[in-house]
Amino acid sequence: MLPEPYDLLPTTARQSHTIAAGDVLFRQGARTLGLYVLITGRVHLERVGPNGERLIIHRATSGTSFAEASVFSERYHCDAIVMDAGELVRIDKSAVLAAFANPDFARAYGRHAAQQVQAHRQIMEIVGIRRAEDRVMAGIVAGLLDGTVVDFAARLQLTHEATYRALRALVEAGRVTNPSRGTYRLA
Repeated sequence: MLPEPYDLLPTTARQSHTIAAGDVLFRQGARTLGLYVLITGRVHLERVGPNGERLIIHRATSGTSFAEASVFSERYHCDAIVMDAGELVRIDKSAVLAAFANPDFARAYGRHAAQQVQAHRQIMEIVGIRRAEDRVMAGIVAGLLDGTVVDFAARLQLTHEATYRALRALVEAGRVTNPSRGTYRLA
């Protein structure tokens, strides 16, 4: 089952794919085919920085969509690299554009985009917190620790070592509990 609004599109607009770690879904500059909904797995959207370093601009996880901007563009603006194997659905660009004539789809798509903007702004606000311990606490309060601590650290733009130190300090201060290895909750 696809999340709203993509569940409103005809099945003929959807192509299911099995993906393997290391697969390249598209490259920057390639002609756009559509957007994607990740059913399971993990995909990074990356660009190459000025010194040749890979910059992760988005981490797609199970149940999320990505490459939505491709619907309004002729070329992809980044690379999509599969990090963890899984399944995804590619949704045809022309079907999405045609669906905007349906007010229910247009409203649902707008709502979905607004929620993504809000989530991105929240992460940017959290990343702007200077002190690692405060940033980690804000990330926990926001519900961003929903996977591994290493992934959480990457979302917060901290090293995993700094994140573990901050978690330990939060546990010692009684603000966070650590009921089992890798599990942290608000106290």
